[in-house]
Amino acid sequence: MGKLTIIGNDKPVIGKQEMYSVTTINGWLNPLQPIKNPLQVPKPHWEVMVQTKTGWRKGGSDKEGQMVPYIFGQKSLFHKGIKIIVRQGEDYGELIVHPQRAKEPKITRVELLDANYKPIPKGKKLSYKDTIIARAYCVEMFGMNISFTLWEDDAQGEGHNSTVNALNKINPVPILSRVNEKGMAEAVFRLPFYTMAVMIANARTASGDKSEGSTHEYYVTADVVSKHIQKASPNVNVVNPTHNPEPPRKREVSKGRTPAPAKPKTTPEKPKPKPDGNSAKFPVTTGGKKSDDPQGKILSAEFVDGKGNKLHSSKVGTAVAVKIMAKEMKNKKVKIKIWEEDNFSWTNDLIYEKDWVLVGDTSFVGVLLTKEMFDKAKGIGTDSSRQDYFIEVIHNDISVNSAVMLVSADAEPTKVETGNSATMVKEPKQGKAPSGCICQQYDLVWGNKIDCNERKKVIEVAKNLNIDPNWLMTVMALETIETFRPSIDNGVGYVGLIQFGKDAAVTINTTQDKLIKMSFIEQMFYVEKHLSQNRFKNKFKTLTDLYLAVLYPTASGHGSEPNYVVLHGAAYRSNPLFFKEKGEWEWAYKTNKKGKQIRYKKYTDPNGNTYVWEVAMVAQEVYDRGKGKKEDKFTCGVNKKKPTINETCTKDGSQCFEYNDVIENPKINDQSGIKNHNRYRNEPRKRSDGSEYYHTGTDILTVVGTKVHTMMCGEVVHTRKDLPQDNYVKGYESKTSYGNSITIKSKDKEGKIVYHFYAHLSKVNVKVGQKVKHGEVIGFSGSTGNAMHVDIKYRHVHVEAGTSYSTKGGSDGKQRCKIKADLNPENYMKSKFDKKGNTL
Repeated sequence: MGKLTIIGNDKPVIGKQEMYSVTTINGWLNPLQPIKNPLQVPKPHWEVMVQTKTGWRKGGSDKEGQMVPYIFGQKSLFHKGIKIIVRQGEDYGELIVHPQRAKEPKITRVELLDANYKPIPKGKKLSYKDTIIARAYCVEMFGMNISFTLWEDDAQGEGHNSTVNALNKINPVPILSRVNEKGMAEAVFRLPFYTMAVMIANARTASGDKSEGSTHEYYVTADVVSKHIQKASPNVNVVNPTHNPEPPRKREVSKGRTPAPAKPKTTPEKPKPKPDGNSAKFPVTTGGKKSDDPQGKILSAEFVDGKGNKLHSSKVGTAVAVKIMAKEMKNKKVKIKIWEEDNFSWTNDLIYEKDWVLVGDTSFVGVLLTKEMFDKAKGIGTDSSRQDYFIEVIHNDISVNSAVMLVSADAEPTKVETGNSATMVKEPKQGKAPSGCICQQYDLVWGNKIDCNERKKVIEVAKNLNIDPNWLMTVMALETIETFRPSIDNGVGYVGLIQFGKDAAVTINTTQDKLIKMSFIEQMFYVEKHLSQNRFKNKFKTLTDLYLAVLYPTASGHGSEPNYVVLHGAAYRSNPLFFKEKGEWEWAYKTNKKGKQIRYKKYTDPNGNTYVWEVAMVAQEVYDRGKGKKEDKFTCGVNKKKPTINETCTKDGSQCFEYNDVIENPKINDQSGIKNHNRYRNEPRKRSDGSEYYHTGTDILTVVGTKVHTMMCGEVVHTRKDLPQDNYVKGYESKTSYGNSITIKSKDKEGKIVYHFYAHLSKVNVKVGQKVKHGEVIGFSGSTGNAMHVDIKYRHVHVEAGTSYSTKGGSDGKQRCKIKADLNPENYMKSKFDKKGNTL
């Protein structure tokens, strides 16, 4: 096989066409190699491979030719790896490519929508019962996190003034959303949830106004979490429910006199420049303003002399330098401004402004303190003899405004159309029964993961706790890896819907063993019991607060403090899910007990912290994913139809109507050279004495450490997990040993009881009594038992099925299980095989 070389750009720009050609290097290295006839050489065949969590897979369509074009899209930025492969006959070549962003990311606009995802017309009045959806349109930002904030606007005119509106933030913790492939991110604001909105709106008025009036104006800002890129929506009017209009006053004109002529219109004065509300500010003198950079990029800025010594005062005519300390800002452009702060009138005068490119973590900018600068700020207060200065450093200074929205109490709430909407969940009214299915009253995020009665229970518990039921669904999705199984065990001491620890279970008068055997509705009683403890009283103000009560209870109540430290030390290091800071982690590799190389997120600072804003971001991501998992097929009470063969399984897991593969892309083991020897009673095997026998199960080929999935839902009735995978003596046990194993009791499509058995496992992830659903990971493949000395390339999972089982020998946990193997396990696998054992 010869080696081909691909010629082309290994750093293509997103959206730009690049050409790639192929050449062979064998001819250069071997002058004696005969020259091939071009007409006899096959055309080069091209394909692109992308790396995912499960390995390499094909991406895009194949091409043929000596030179081919490729255009890499936005999504290619987020693959673990991308390579172009070319084959020409038996020759092969590949090129690893690293797609680059086309331009700087930005948010182009923020649009406001109603509960039906329709644009809110300018001037339309909304009700405080309405739901507002903010949609940010982004460029080159796929996968980035956007934080949305709702503001009440007190600034005059149509613009938004961050200084005037500084105290008018409606949601203390921003709503986080991820930019999708279409370049959009969305946030839902349910006005009824923000009970303080009216109070905030009425607390302050626009300059010159006596009251807020009959409507409040709101807008939404969208910021990139990792960069200072911001857009704001237009204002929307909301009718003020507390407004009492004053009676109109007549302006009387004295008898015999005519009104004075109107004053001629004058051109309004240009507004005085003001410091940016979101930038870093550092005092030069004792009276100067101080404000940390919210992104942590600019660490400090100060005046220094020629020797680098800090200056606290200076004189007009002195040449000084501005020393800027920054983080990860090399070769980045910033704007430096020097302001004088008048401590008498609380105003600021801009006396110096300059653009500068930072050369590294420490940069110096020369400044001459001229008399002209001093005179610019000269006025009342302390300006006459001495002045207080502060330095402002701005980077990525991008700002966009949204339209105004008007909200009122007497406005007609937006009528919500049937189907998927962003409206809040409401309790059904008592009295006349609804004409449709009552289950539709409980339209929750992640709702399709549980049945109607379980959704009702979630609503009931949420009502008792005085929280949004969608928050509770989000927390359970986080804790159960989005399975909502009350029996789930994370393998490190936590179980159930909110991952109860051993001590937490005792506190609410139960045990972990009891919890994993409960149904969803039964366990919800203990979920409520845990969350209603006195230590959590009045603390669930945000989704983050609720999640903290489960993740790290002592932090609950701090959900509105973005920089509050939640995890530190070992707890921080063992929770890479919350590594959201740039540069906080890097990919690393380690060898597990099975000798397999695995990739993981490794912290870059062992003494790092997990902050509330990172926890909030993760919670919001799961909440947003749950919007696409709402129930859309409803069944009601006594009219609930019996599941059909086209459905997956019953909600309680008692019967299965769709089967799953033991591993992904299963193949029959071909250890003996004939696959059918390793299938259930297919072709006879021969013993050393010449006698024949049949295999009692089917062997699915796989490497050690592969996830093993259950074929059907059911209940675990037996496990064995004492044999070590890495010990060739103790792990072998005997020539008849099945090794570590799992046995599950199920009902098939016809309602018949089936016991399915999985053997030679390296690790068991389930417990006896635990209920599992088809496709759930129950353990990992191995070679324990009589498969210990099998050649590595023939390691497999042995699968059997039967109508009964028995155990023998050993103490509890070490007993061997034997299936009455009178059923073909392949009947309960999703994939099917042909007569030669090849996967169809």
